[in-house]
Amino acid sequence: MDFLRRFAQDRVGLAFSFVLLALAVVALTAQWIAPYDPFAISLRQGMRPPSWTNWLGTDQFGRDVFSRVLLATQVTSKIAISSILFAVLIGVPVGMFVGYRGGMAEAIVMRMTDVLLIFPIILLAIVIVVIAGPSERGVVIALGLSQMPQFIRITRGVTLSIKEELYVEAAIAAGASTPSILLRHIWPNISAPIVVQATLTLPVFVLNTAALSYLGLGVQPPNPEWGQMLNEAKEVLASAPYLIIGPSVALFLSVLAANLVGDALQETLNPKLKGRRLKRPPVFGPARLPGARETGN
Repeated sequence: MDFLRRFAQDRVGLAFSFVLLALAVVALTAQWIAPYDPFAISLRQGMRPPSWTNWLGTDQFGRDVFSRVLLATQVTSKIAISSILFAVLIGVPVGMFVGYRGGMAEAIVMRMTDVLLIFPIILLAIVIVVIAGPSERGVVIALGLSQMPQFIRITRGVTLSIKEELYVEAAIAAGASTPSILLRHIWPNISAPIVVQATLTLPVFVLNTAALSYLGLGVQPPNPEWGQMLNEAKEVLASAPYLIIGPSVALFLSVLAANLVGDALQETLNPKLKGRRLKRPPVFGPARLPGARETGN
């Protein structure tokens, strides 16, 4: 309750949490609330402008754009959440283990992590998706692997500080096993930064999912995805500019809402960051871009 009270004090984060919740509801119910079949082709109905019948018009195949945007919300959300789970379920245990045990395993893992962090996320994702194949599964593997080093590094860092606490030393003295210490004493105390990192990673996954689909390396037709729909809309932008509105607005709202909710969640869990939005560096001054990554340990 105290967490909810402090989170509610951030009015912007609270407002956009409802936007994020609405997108989640749409993603869960897209196939039932879509007014038309997103896959139904009717060439006679093609390229019709927005109307009371088709709120966002129809594409070149006569498919209802609004229905396809709704279903694309489901597809994008599934990929983004699956990618986060992939990165967390592998990166967090690895980070906890190497942070707790140290030694050669830690040195090898962290050097491999440094190598992966050198490459931009989208470039690494493109290489992986080319190997895994252009599909939803390929995008999940690509995005999960590209962000896994971040979770390994963060988990390892907080584990290094937590393992020095007295209750961990007491558990070791009592003869507790390594898995028991990691699950019962370390994980509950490092879960907050992991949750924050996962929330802040969500918009990165959404954008990169759209980028890969836009390049033809992600979700394949006829399944709709925002990036793929933008790629299709650009081909007829001069004659049907309305086709770009739906996927653009949906992508913008999802990324903006995830970023602002992530910021609010981070400030709630770490009160020292309160008010940092008012203390950001000048636009033209030296600043670390959002999403920029460090390469040191």
